[in-house]
Order: sequence, then structure tokens, then C-alpha cells
Amino acid sequence: MQPITRVQLMEYHAGRATPLQVRQIEEWLQQPENLQVFYETLHEWESERLQYQADTEVAFQKYQKFMEKGIRPLSEEKEQAPFWSWKPWFAAAAVLVICSGWFFREQIQYKTFQTAYGEVMPVVLPDGSTVTLNANSTLKYPRFDFGSGPRNVMLSGEARFSVVHTKDHRQFVVKTNRNLDVEVLGTEFVVFNRNRGTRVVLMKGKVQLNFQKQGRKLTMKPGDQVTMTSVGAFEMKKKPKPEEAAAWTHRRYVFTDTSLSEIAELMKENYGYEVKIPDQNLAKRLVTGDFEAKNGEDLLNALKTMLRLRIERAGKTITLTEKN
Repeated sequence: MQPITRVQLMEYHAGRATPLQVRQIEEWLQQPENLQVFYETLHEWESERLQYQADTEVAFQKYQKFMEKGIRPLSEEKEQAPFWSWKPWFAAAAVLVICSGWFFREQIQYKTFQTAYGEVMPVVLPDGSTVTLNANSTLKYPRFDFGSGPRNVMLSGEARFSVVHTKDHRQFVVKTNRNLDVEVLGTEFVVFNRNRGTRVVLMKGKVQLNFQKQGRKLTMKPGDQVTMTSVGAFEMKKKPKPEEAAAWTHRRYVFTDTSLSEIAELMKENYGYEVKIPDQNLAKRLVTGDFEAKNGEDLLNALKTMLRLRIERAGKTITLTEKN
């Protein structure tokens, strides 16, 4: 099969491809490895024409009408038998490829890293910045225009960032799902973004938090910790040893007057355990200490010894009670 060039693809995106070129490109798109190149050129074409807004739903409806009529796109020529009518199986395959392409568009446009329970993953970004992704977390960034403007990444979970300061002073922005953006130029910090809230701890440099709903900005200095609850309330306090917020990168946990119920939430987030504490007084028990834990079992055993706990298991559900 004749290879498809980037020039042909750009003509296709502009709607100037001939019927023969349309047919060739749709055959070419049957190969999954060609989808990334297709969307690279589509992104390039759209970026050069910012007024263009792709309406995939309308496009798909038009394509359905075209399929129902059994005629070739972009052509009313009658000297040849309609291509689609004598190869219905090919038409169905083409629709499947195109629909699949749109469905997986986000996967093609964004590079995604995801960790399992108990897994810690180092990630190096295209600009040389490094990210250590904690367990049960997801990080993604644009594949094709990372750094053409602000260096945007999206985080769900927890991660430590070490951001490179670029010569042209491009911002690095960590976006969360709570209308809170963390903007930096070059620094080290930890972002925690899970169901129970969002927390930012700054070790080095300077960051600015943008609270979009409140229309408020807050500048952090080294040692600052800002916590935002799931309902939008936030507070800032000093953390004497901010590096302790990243102890998990070395398989350690540092607790300072941390309730057992909060540790139970941490075990659910990082290891997938459902921890139940029937006794509310036990749930409020405060824990202080530095624990080395390569996995959830290590942390459970440390707590068991320190607090004299009885552990009952039923699959991934764990019930903690005090020993008599």
C-alpha cells in the first residue's frame, strides 16, 4: 500500500482531499499504529487554526448519513460503481476505525502514567522535570505540545515534583479536579489530591496556588503546607520538616499526632485495604513515629505492635480492635 504523507493528511483535515485520497487514508487508518500520526497532524492543523472547533458528534452524524446512502464522500461522480456499496464489510470496518479513533483520542493526545496499589513510580517529563508517583495515582500530560505554553500536567493521587527551571521561564502547572492549580517555575513540592481533599507541601522554591472558584491566589514559601478539603475549605500552616511529606518515596511514613482513622484512609488509598475501626476511641488514637514500610503488611504490623491491636481479616477488609 502506498504510504500516506503528512501533506496528504493536512489536506484531508482541511477537507481538500480527493475521493481517491479519502479512500486511501481510510484504508491506511485500519492499521492502529497509524492513528498517532493521524492525530499528530490533526492537532497541528487545529493549532494553526484556533478558530476551528471540531464537532465530533455532528461529523459522526454526517458520516452515518453518508453510509446509509452508500455513496463516496466528497464526490458525486457516477462513472464508477460506488465503492461503499460493493464492499459493505469495508465500510463497516472504516466506521469502526474512525469511531475508535475518536473514542481513544484522549489516550492518543495525552501520555498517561498510572500506579497500582503499593506501587511507587519515577517519571521523567520531556523538559527534564522528575515526578515520583505514589501508589494508586495517575499523572498525564499532552503528548504533542507539552511546554509550547505552560507545562501542564494533571494529577489524581499523590506525587512529588522536582521541576526544572527553563531558560524562557515557562510555568509548570499541576492541575487538580478541585479547581485548584499549582503554578511554579522551578521547585520541589508534594501534591496530594484524593477524595478526602487536596494538600500541597513546598520544600524548595516558590509556588502560587490558584483557587479558581474563589478567584483567589496564594503564594507559598518553603515549609508551607496548604490543605483544601473536599468541600472547598482550606488552611495554611508551617511544616517544620516539609521533606517528611515525601517520606513515602523512600518507603517510609512519618506520623505526627496522626489519628488511626486517618492512617486507615491512607491504607485504603495506597494499598486498597478497607480498614474498619468499630471503637471510636481507638479510631481517634493519635500516632507519632517514623515507620519503614515496604508494603501494607509492614505498616499494619508496626501499628499492631505499637498500639497493641488485634487484626481480623476478610479478604481486603481489615478490622482493628484493641487487645484485652
